[in-house]
Amino acid sequence: MGDGPIKDMFELLHVAKGVDVISMKVPETEHGLSMCDPDSGRVVIAVATTPHPMRQRSSIAHELGHLLAGDLDQAEPLTPGERSPAEIRADAFARHLLLPLNAIRRRFVADRTSAKVSLTDLSDLVQEFEVSAHIAVTQLRTLKLIDTDTCSAWSTRSVANLATTFGWGSQYSALAADSSVPRAPQALMARAVEGYHRGVLGINELAAWYGRDPSELEAELGAPRPLAEIDDWDDDAPLFPDGELGDIPS
Repeated sequence: MGDGPIKDMFELLHVAKGVDVISMKVPETEHGLSMCDPDSGRVVIAVATTPHPMRQRSSIAHELGHLLAGDLDQAEPLTPGERSPAEIRADAFARHLLLPLNAIRRRFVADRTSAKVSLTDLSDLVQEFEVSAHIAVTQLRTLKLIDTDTCSAWSTRSVANLATTFGWGSQYSALAADSSVPRAPQALMARAVEGYHRGVLGINELAAWYGRDPSELEAELGAPRPLAEIDDWDDDAPLFPDGELGDIPS
């Protein structure tokens, strides 16, 4: 991956870890949780839809931190909102994954004295790496590129304010619109489409999962295949592996 920006956290987890990420409408206080099937070990991460796209990306990265650290294997579930060592570690993981220190080192000389890091520089980092101002200033402070007072002042800047001020408000609006819409998990939907083609799932249900107009989706996918063309397939197989999904919120 190097130290470049990650543009799609959903795709990253699906490709790199075989983990599906679902975004769904939940109360504003909810950010994300990880669910693990105790029998198969399959993991699914759920995050909230939100008009704050950088928050959603951070939530996904945070949950990935829990997964890689083995926190889902612990006997005691994590307590939502608790600033435990596991939560602090997951936050740090998310910060360094989304905005690696080496990426900042490449852009700024660590002992830069001739020109201070400006608010424009902060906006550029937030825009390119799609992180919150808080994450960006924390990383800048870690490298001693800004002082404590600047860190405190810049941490209060919202991404929307930076985007509007520095001319990329339209880009931010597009990101916010995307993160506000529920997103179906890729592996589940691939199996659902296969189920539709085999005639075991109706177009209306499939369209509801995709958030699409049934007639438009049917025109795009075509009609289900005739029974004579369908090979053996277990109609009773679950869309997710066997067993109930146990969840560990965080």
